[in-house]
Amino acid sequence: MDIKTFLDNIYEHLCCPVCTNRFTNPKLLPCLHSFCLHCLQRIQATSGIRDTILCPECRRNFAIPGNGDLNTLPTNFRLNSLLDALPVTECKTRGVKCGNCDKRRQESFTCCSFWCDDCLPFHNGIKTNKEHHVLALKDFRDEDFENILKQPPFCAKHEEKLKFFCQVCKTTICYSCAVTDHDGHAKIVLEDAAQERKLRIFRAVEVKKRKAQNKVTRIAKLGENCIQVQEEAARIKSDIQQFTDNLIAAIEAKKNDIFDEVEMKAKLRLEFLGEKRQEIQEEMKRDQTAIKKSDMILKRSTSAQIMQPNDFLDELFREEGKKEDTDDLDGEHVMDFVFETNKELFDDVHAKKLGFFKRKTNPKEWTVEGKGISEGTVGLKAEIVVKTRNILGEQVYDQNNHVTVEIINHEGHDCSTKPQIHDNKDGSYKISYFAKKSGTCQASVKVNGQHVRGSPFKTEFKPRLFKVVSSFGKRGSADGMFNRPWGIAVNDKDEIAVTDRDNHRIQTFKSDGTHLRSFCKEGNQQGQVKQPSGIAFYNNNIIVSDAGNHRVQIIFDDKGHYLDQFGEKGKLNHQLDYPLGLSIDSDGNIIVADYRNKSIKIFSLDGRFLRRIGEESSFINPIHCIQYDNYFFVSDYGGHCINVFDKQGKFVSKFGKRGDGDGEFYKPFCLSVDRVGHLLVCDSFNHRVQVFKLNGEFVAKFGASDEEEGKFNKPISTAILSDGRIIVTDFDNHQVQVFE
Repeated sequence: MDIKTFLDNIYEHLCCPVCTNRFTNPKLLPCLHSFCLHCLQRIQATSGIRDTILCPECRRNFAIPGNGDLNTLPTNFRLNSLLDALPVTECKTRGVKCGNCDKRRQESFTCCSFWCDDCLPFHNGIKTNKEHHVLALKDFRDEDFENILKQPPFCAKHEEKLKFFCQVCKTTICYSCAVTDHDGHAKIVLEDAAQERKLRIFRAVEVKKRKAQNKVTRIAKLGENCIQVQEEAARIKSDIQQFTDNLIAAIEAKKNDIFDEVEMKAKLRLEFLGEKRQEIQEEMKRDQTAIKKSDMILKRSTSAQIMQPNDFLDELFREEGKKEDTDDLDGEHVMDFVFETNKELFDDVHAKKLGFFKRKTNPKEWTVEGKGISEGTVGLKAEIVVKTRNILGEQVYDQNNHVTVEIINHEGHDCSTKPQIHDNKDGSYKISYFAKKSGTCQASVKVNGQHVRGSPFKTEFKPRLFKVVSSFGKRGSADGMFNRPWGIAVNDKDEIAVTDRDNHRIQTFKSDGTHLRSFCKEGNQQGQVKQPSGIAFYNNNIIVSDAGNHRVQIIFDDKGHYLDQFGEKGKLNHQLDYPLGLSIDSDGNIIVADYRNKSIKIFSLDGRFLRRIGEESSFINPIHCIQYDNYFFVSDYGGHCINVFDKQGKFVSKFGKRGDGDGEFYKPFCLSVDRVGHLLVCDSFNHRVQVFKLNGEFVAKFGASDEEEGKFNKPISTAILSDGRIIVTDFDNHQVQVFE
């Protein structure tokens, strides 16, 4: 029977069989039946016999010790414990009688007896009660009832209060037990023994708390580990996806190469067949003429005339004797090749895995591996990935001092002698180096003095090429059409913003050229523009140089709503005169090319003038300025050059002059820096984009003057998508072109 069921039926165990009332001082007869002391005294008085008593239950007669004194009978402490618990079960309905003032209260507190709220302060003020356990009856739980039922406040043998704890027998004893059964045993006062045990309980609880807290920490750590596992799994899946995409892209590229080759062969064959056809047609015309002339001779000439010398007939007879040219038009002059699949590659793709999972290595047990590249591009970084893994799953972040790279320049080509080492923060490193011209270079990589597997890496450098992949827009005023697009910018979602200058508006597009929205119209009010030029994104807001209104508008959120503006026409620091190019510096300030004031000015986002770049006469016609690392680069339209300044705005160098050769310019416009750190310059009136290292060294170029795709009619501005593709505004072709 559980404690709750027992307590629900407790009253039936606490009634005396004689008076049927609650027991009062229950005494136990030798037959183990219990009765109230006053009930037994009444039975004794009625019988008139003092030294014996008859049990009212089993009707057996028992001798009374101590000359018939019923007080000498043993007390039933079990019933007393139940009587102590009974008020607790009744407190919610009847209240409990306070052991001090005898009032019945439902809010009484238990101790050795029950105390009400009024008397409890007196209880707590008594020094001897300081160790008592005081608990409101409403807060009692099952274990509290069990403690009352188990409580042995008195010695069952001597009916004395328990005062000592025997350290030998490990039990509580009274004074009589101490001098008899436990004489000579080590004993301490019960309160001291209890205090010592409480301290031990407290220490055990503190240990449990620490263990519980450690478990909470470990659970939290496991939660973090779960997140890390998910993040790592997502990263690995991303790596797999990237590798697969690259593999597919490589296959697509090879497919396109084969398609191009097929197209070329087909073109040559078609040209040959066309020429052959024309040749045969001309021969056929000559034959038809000869036939007609021969028919005329036969019909109109006499025998004498026929037999006269005749050059035409002589030629006719000579050709009669020649063998006819019978080309095998069913086979010889059609495609002379077929496509034979690379079965070995096909079988490899089916048989081999995309990659393998490898355990990370212990820092003390480095295993290193590397992946080089077989081809590089002149002026671009040749990248080698070196992996160092820990088999315990720990990531190693600070091993740059352990990675050494040596460039082996076998064929005398000019490679970088200071390769860049980038920690990828995933147990691998990317090592980059440059080549200035075509040729073969090798890089040898060591980690902790140990050669990376597969090192040295051989790289064949080829010229850097740019290929147009798409374009969008044409001349017009409808959504998605342009009338002289000028500035271009990209946000972190790869959305493209373009200033449609002569339509006096701004348009935004997806990276694939899908039109998103158009906003603004011609005017000088807030949110209106006139010949908008430079454009930039900052915190997803669009900032534009409103050239015709001589101001800058920080006006548009991603929905096209006006926000703010600054500037007015004039020559003072805070004024502008036809501002063109615009960009954001590393501090989030706005760099404006003040075209007619021949200066580069920097403003805060709230429109406060901060400072200039360069001296008063540094430029002829500045078009655009950008910051990259610790340098400012300025395109000077009138000076046909690029000026370089340090972070303080002091002149460092310049490169370029008027001309159409490599590294020469004719009215350069806007600038950008691509993902490999090269400077792109729109060489507008040479109808091309030139690519330079940051020191002004020419790397590559693309474009030419024409209307066809891949060529330009005054390229004005460039921007870089997240995948490295380059987008260019083609001003007088009224379109945007995309290159890779």
